[in-house]
Amino acid sequence: MFLIIIFLFVVFIIVTRYEKKIKLLNQNIQNMKEDIADLKETTQKNRSLIEKNRSNIENIIK
Repeated sequence: MFLIIIFLFVVFIIVTRYEKKIKLLNQNIQNMKEDIADLKETTQKNRSLIEKNRSNIENIIK
């Protein structure tokens, strides 16, 4: 009986430890998703500016 209690306690401690790591990992993944969304938005803005600059250069050359 005593061994079962110790075993369950050890399992509980291991699960608790990994639960914290999983929560931290999920938070890091969420932060990365937000960063990726920001980078996509910035990339799209840069593409628009590049296209606008090309158009302006073509107008200056004409």
